[in-house]
Amino acid sequence: MAITTRVRTSSTIDRIRATPAHGALNPRAGQTGELTHAEIETIGAASLAITASLNMEQVLATVSEQTVELIRASASLVYLLDRNTSLLQVAGGYRIPTTYHGLTLALGTDVAGRAARSGRAFIVDNYSAWEERTHIFDEVAPDSIRPSANCAVAIPLTYNRQVLGVLELLYSDGREITNKDVALLQLITPHAATAISHAQLFERSQQVMNLLEIINDRGAAVSSVSTAVINAGHNLKKMSDETLMRTVAALRLAAGKVFLSEHEGEALVTRSVYNLSADDPGLARVAAHCASVRQTILLQNMTAFAWTQDITHWLAERHMGALVAVPLIAEEEVVGVLEAIAPLGRPFDTGELDTLHIITGQLALGVSNARLFARVRAEQQQISAILGSSGDAIIGLDANGRVQVANPAAERALSFAIIDSVGKPLAEVTLNAALNAAVDNAIKTQQAQPAGFEVQLANESFLFCNLSPIVDPAGRLSGWVAVMQDITHFKETERMKSDMILTASHDLRNPVNLTMGALDLLGKRAENLTPVQKEALELSLLGVHRIEALIKDLLDLERIERRVGLRLNQCNLAEITQTVVTELALPVQQRQQQLLYEHSGGAASVLGDAQRLYQVVSNLVGNAIKYTQPGGIVTVTLRAGDDQVRLEVRDTGPGISPEAQARIFERFYRAPSVATDERGTGLGLAIVKSIVEQHGGRVWVTSVVGQGSTFSVSLPAWRDNPPASTADTLPLATRPVSI
Repeated sequence: MAITTRVRTSSTIDRIRATPAHGALNPRAGQTGELTHAEIETIGAASLAITASLNMEQVLATVSEQTVELIRASASLVYLLDRNTSLLQVAGGYRIPTTYHGLTLALGTDVAGRAARSGRAFIVDNYSAWEERTHIFDEVAPDSIRPSANCAVAIPLTYNRQVLGVLELLYSDGREITNKDVALLQLITPHAATAISHAQLFERSQQVMNLLEIINDRGAAVSSVSTAVINAGHNLKKMSDETLMRTVAALRLAAGKVFLSEHEGEALVTRSVYNLSADDPGLARVAAHCASVRQTILLQNMTAFAWTQDITHWLAERHMGALVAVPLIAEEEVVGVLEAIAPLGRPFDTGELDTLHIITGQLALGVSNARLFARVRAEQQQISAILGSSGDAIIGLDANGRVQVANPAAERALSFAIIDSVGKPLAEVTLNAALNAAVDNAIKTQQAQPAGFEVQLANESFLFCNLSPIVDPAGRLSGWVAVMQDITHFKETERMKSDMILTASHDLRNPVNLTMGALDLLGKRAENLTPVQKEALELSLLGVHRIEALIKDLLDLERIERRVGLRLNQCNLAEITQTVVTELALPVQQRQQQLLYEHSGGAASVLGDAQRLYQVVSNLVGNAIKYTQPGGIVTVTLRAGDDQVRLEVRDTGPGISPEAQARIFERFYRAPSVATDERGTGLGLAIVKSIVEQHGGRVWVTSVVGQGSTFSVSLPAWRDNPPASTADTLPLATRPVSI
């Protein structure tokens, strides 16, 4: 005997578990979780695919397939609700027999019928054991997925507060629907319902067009109006004038008027008038009422309405009779109203009303397209204005490196004309070696991360280029955008500052050495000094040693940045890291900390200067020990990949604030929140950054205040075909920026 229990998983989901006598399935209904970036992109791509067509058959096929792929279901069915019979009919599906098409369910029957009646998602776990399921599908295809499905979920397809149908998905592999799966489906079903509604609207429009061919006596009028709408292009004034004039002439009307709203949600204004003066007492009032009720207003005998008596007298004086107001509706929005006035004593017949509905449908579609065109053009003009006014050089490339767009700043900087360059490879547009090398590398490696590098121009100026990938909603790399900023001034300022620091450091060495010698001489005669004098001597020595260390670090940093003495050879970063960990074991023990070293194994060889790389590892590990409280943990991790070798130093210290992280690699900068008795020159991380960049790598920090920090270094792995001279400078285009 099957046992049925009801579990409410959320305010909009009904769930039923049907358990057979021999046991129960392992439920996953409680599983939840926030959507990942990939899932959001998948939903966006699926939604675009679903809404890309107005063909009902294609829409249903896309909805069925996309939702199955979204939650990895076994099969899906799409039911559409027949308003006349109140029955759900199978109209589409994925991985279902063709014999299912056309089968019907009553509201409240089976999973789909219950979802349609309640307007909520409905789930049945262990569906094959559910006693209330219908067997009509078993009869037409007993060997299909549905009769043996272990889980079924139905999501109502609701548009404009009306249930248009139901989306049903089935699992036949033992899995059950999770709350997260339902959440994913509930994100995509509104788009599916919208696409179905638009497809139904499109089908109705097609039916109307078919009716147009049947009404031969009205065909010329409709054709004429359609031509007017098309010929008007995106000119609303011309479109409404031509439509009104041809409608009045074809239907032999007395007069007419067209009201349009300039923008969505705005009041109606008069756009076109035919054979009417501007002093009419209430035609705008009729149009406003027509727009508010969203229905055709037919006043055959206007004397029957008190609120139309003034209009009646005004029209009668001009030998005019019945008035009809038809709303212009596009995409469920009233964009205007067409008013037609018959000659005195002649009512509107059904054929004329049908023709007017067809005409207003065409006009509404034209108005909607004109609005859309205006919005797109405004956005394009805005983007063009932004690009044109930007002082940064901007170039957009496709996946093959062909130029798609460029702003005037890029044309000036790289000396090319965009009008002659669109569609050409970048290498044919500019001869800049650094930029071309970076783009070629991005194409070959399918670079998925932004890269920063310097570009030197022919006029000796410098640009900093940020080459970022463009990823489409499906996650595919579709191109790159290069944004280049002029850093010539900063380069010159940096050079002047470096020269000044170097000069000052050299000039200070002799006075510092003299001072240190004098203090050492005094120290040898310390027995003749008083305790106060000894303390002053010790403080003086401490200060002079600190100045000496600062000068040493400054000169060291300048030598690194000028690449003095940098010799690049094959280095084993694992051995260097192990040496540092061994040397720092004693300070770790003294501070009662733990120092852990994790190496994934394999080659960790890089092209570099072993002494400088030792300096990098020692500095990072030493800092982690220094800023981690006693009892804390410092973890050093080394991982070798195909292209990169990555070193991570993680501590359990106080962490670094986001503001400090942005400046942590600057010279002399010390995070204000760091509390430690240890003092330094503030140049250690600047030296690390400079060494890493000289090796073609990058260094960055991630940290959460109160949870510790992780400093990461990524270096290019050793290649079997290194440069001919190991002392050669790495190409400028391969030097990423630190982040």
